Amino acid sequence: MLLQSCIFLLCISLVKGEIEDIRTKDSKGNCIGNIVKKYFRHSNCMSFVHMGNDNELVEALNTMELKTIISRSPQTNMPVLNEHYVIDANSSTYFIKQFRHLVYERRWNPTTRFLILIKNLDVSDLYNVFDILLRYHVIHVLILNNTVDPEIYTYNPFENFGCGRRYDRIIDLGKCSKSSTKDLYPKKLITGLRNCTFNVAATHWPPFTIKRENNNTNMWVGIEEYIFREISRLESFNINLTFIGDGEKFTTISENMSIDGPMNSLRNGNDVIFGGLILTEARTDMFQFVYLHLLEQDSLVYLVEKARRVQPWRNIYLVFQVDVWLTLLLLFLLYFLMFVLFFRPKDKSWVALKMLSFMFSSGTGIRGSFFKKSIFIAWVWCSYFFCSYYQSTFSSVTIHPLKEHQIATVEDLKRDNLRPCVSDTIIDYIKATLNDTVLIQSPEQCRKLWDSIKFVSQSDYKYFTVVYRYKYQFYKLDFYNEYRENLIYKFNKPIFSSLNCIYFYKGFQYLERLQMHALRLRENGMINDYIAQLYWEFQRHYKFKNKDSQELELVVPWNLMGLGYFLSTLVFMGEILIKKLHDKNKSK
Repeated sequence: MLLQSCIFLLCISLVKGEIEDIRTKDSKGNCIGNIVKKYFRHSNCMSFVHMGNDNELVEALNTMELKTIISRSPQTNMPVLNEHYVIDANSSTYFIKQFRHLVYERRWNPTTRFLILIKNLDVSDLYNVFDILLRYHVIHVLILNNTVDPEIYTYNPFENFGCGRRYDRIIDLGKCSKSSTKDLYPKKLITGLRNCTFNVAATHWPPFTIKRENNNTNMWVGIEEYIFREISRLESFNINLTFIGDGEKFTTISENMSIDGPMNSLRNGNDVIFGGLILTEARTDMFQFVYLHLLEQDSLVYLVEKARRVQPWRNIYLVFQVDVWLTLLLLFLLYFLMFVLFFRPKDKSWVALKMLSFMFSSGTGIRGSFFKKSIFIAWVWCSYFFCSYYQSTFSSVTIHPLKEHQIATVEDLKRDNLRPCVSDTIIDYIKATLNDTVLIQSPEQCRKLWDSIKFVSQSDYKYFTVVYRYKYQFYKLDFYNEYRENLIYKFNKPIFSSLNCIYFYKGFQYLERLQMHALRLRENGMINDYIAQLYWEFQRHYKFKNKDSQELELVVPWNLMGLGYFLSTLVFMGEILIKKLHDKNKSK
């Protein structure tokens, strides 16, 4: 009888334990399933990250009618954007250690919803977990412990003007079984960005950012600093601006997501960075950004040396184009043949000299019939028109001198074999944007952007450079001579366009509202008006001279003219001597 009682009690305990295990299993699975079904069901791709070996969670997710679930480890890099995260971990320590691998993947998405199940979770460990989540700007998160009916915890670093930097408490949402009536992922931007102070980094990169001297409050700020300060007034937050690094340094991002350049400051405590930073694919994966705040897109443009004036003696024949000279030659030959046929002179050279004398407005008597006189008068009129047009055009080149052929296309660059003088920042940008690994060899004098333009302006048509259009517009007057004549020629057709962005750390909240403010500032004309004022302020410090009559460059070839006067004087004196000798011999 005693043996039967023992066997009966043992069976009851085994059945009770099995029922409790099933109840526990079903309770936790249903809890997680209900959360996923309610808040994650609209996602196209959800990541299930294994930091433990909880098969129950896998089974629960498999019962959900979700579109795509990617089961992965923290070290696996996702080729697509993570729309939601479900994470299971053996312990809080292991979670903190493995979570860093997620942060440094290319498709990391801290702005989405997180559901984290941690076994062996002690309440005292929650602060360590939320600290690491706060560090990487994960806001919309639920943490569950591994009990029969899990407790749900979250936090809100935006309450009490926390600004996403601190949290005052851990929020206990209670048992999972009683959470169906609660909003587990509410909007947490309770106080918005009011009274927040953001650390802003900038590089000196006019006209986008301009580093002011200490205590100089009268100096104008850069375009993007002006935009961000206007947005800060609209949203009532403060900024702490610090100029860092070298604006010439182009930030590059490697395959392992390491950052080389000024934008690395977003990983070192800064919230925002600007300074003419270009939008690239690698940067969009690493950071968030505001763009389209400029009415005109920036672009890369070719610059070459402006065509110089031709040598003065070449103006003698460059006044007329080739077809005009050919027409004049044909007319001269035609009239010469007519004179020879109708006049039948004994000395045909006399006819040619007479025709040339008419071209230089030299007068002479015309004898013969009316028909012959008419032919001569026709040539006199024709030569007069050519002579008058030639002289008037030749006189105009004293004020508007003729210039060499202007290199204005890529074909001209290839034909004239111009070599590149491209700065390091442009080379890095081309490599990052076009994935171009072609080595561009530039002289040592071209390492800096401004230096490359200066070098090309003095290169005697041997080099060309590539610059940002906005940057060139700001420095353009540096490459004018004292009479406001440009020494640099910009190609009309840009290489390709680019977008300038204001970058934020990944996970920055309220970004859509900041983007809206930037677009409104652009659309109401405030940004363009400020750009015009900034350029005027910059250009008014330049002083140029106006050419007066004494400073006009007379392009007449004085050496050739002097030689002509000398020869004509000799001929004139020779004619006088010949005439005297002829008269003397005749008198004898």
